[in-house]
Amino acid sequence: MSIERRRYLLKPRDRVWSLLVMTLLQITMVRSTVVQGGETSIDVTSHLPAGYVRDGSICYQPQLQMALEAAEESGRNVVFPPITYQLNDPAGLRVHSGLTLDLRGARFVWVEEIDADGQTFVGENVSDVTFLGGEIVGRNDVWEPGVNVRGIHLAGSCKRIRVQDMHMQDLTSNGVGIFGVDDEMPARDVWVVDTIIDNCCNVYGDYQAPKGELHGPEKGSVREDQGSVAFYYVEDFVVRGCRFSRSRSDGTHFYHCTNGHFSDNRVDRSKMGGYFLEGCEHVLATNCVIRDNGSRGVTIERGSEACTLVGCTIERSGREGLWIPDSRRCVITDNLFRLNGRKPNNVEPRRIWNANITVDEAGHDPSGSPTEHYLIADNIIETDASQIAAIRVETKDDLSNIVIRDNVLLGENREILIEGAFAERVHVSGHE
Repeated sequence: MSIERRRYLLKPRDRVWSLLVMTLLQITMVRSTVVQGGETSIDVTSHLPAGYVRDGSICYQPQLQMALEAAEESGRNVVFPPITYQLNDPAGLRVHSGLTLDLRGARFVWVEEIDADGQTFVGENVSDVTFLGGEIVGRNDVWEPGVNVRGIHLAGSCKRIRVQDMHMQDLTSNGVGIFGVDDEMPARDVWVVDTIIDNCCNVYGDYQAPKGELHGPEKGSVREDQGSVAFYYVEDFVVRGCRFSRSRSDGTHFYHCTNGHFSDNRVDRSKMGGYFLEGCEHVLATNCVIRDNGSRGVTIERGSEACTLVGCTIERSGREGLWIPDSRRCVITDNLFRLNGRKPNNVEPRRIWNANITVDEAGHDPSGSPTEHYLIADNIIETDASQIAAIRVETKDDLSNIVIRDNVLLGENREILIEGAFAERVHVSGHE
């Protein structure tokens, strides 16, 4: 029976009873709008002062933290209504386990006067945390070098983390940084989907920058500040449907991660590399576009094992489309490598890096891994005259069983260049 029908059944003269019933019905209706799967939600504006502004001109960061604490104590989710929230404390907003943060339409805007490392959201050893929607805006145009501010920073034995439909820009460290403890205590079950991270990370100067310009990371930053998305010691992850653009260092960095899917993403215009695996196992990249990155389009190195690159487009990288040293049991199939190696080679042998694909050994490999058991097949590889080769393999004693077959070679340079004393360990066949 509808609410309106219930009203008409009440006796007109019984005003008190009528008001009581209507109040109870209204409470029921309100409750039905806040109950989500049995859990109620806290609106953060209930913790803001009367007459609060919506344009971000006043900072309410302490009150927002109070709302998060209240949600943690009561087991409720948190809603940030679609207004602009100013942030002026680099400590950020601390999240707790079991929280869903509904950020849809909300903008978190950092002030110019930040002089210490920080983050927008931070958590340690948290589980069952979801970030849904929202925009985070940094000020890397005015912050001093070495001030490293992330979007989301979660550390420790985190698990069941979801980041969805977010937009982050102009930060000076990762948009999303997830850092497990070590190989024995990783973060687990992390998904980042449908998220845009643009113009973030620390600044990393190119290896061949002119004298007087920055070479390597800016002072005050560390490796963990590289990568629009950076996962260290993460097991069972999905990164899907995202765009990582204009990173001021690397587009991505996955360090000692296992059992991951990187799919349907776009990584473009990074200052340095695009998609970067270091010491990873069982990580699949598929159906991605990796384009116009300043150094290598894809790097798989330092003891990575059983990693696959399938069905991706890698083009116009500054150096190789793919550099894959010191790894084992890797599969590279059905990709398009097109006109990578836009920057010239160096005179040093270890800096001959403008082939579309290079297989060799790095000058320094802390993993001590051999380079063995690769399948590079059924790719389309377009190479121009400025490049040393379509595929270049430098053979040394611990390289073995590299299979290169049935690739379609296009362009002015269709050479597969095998160098070194162990060329018989590279098996080449069936190219057009």
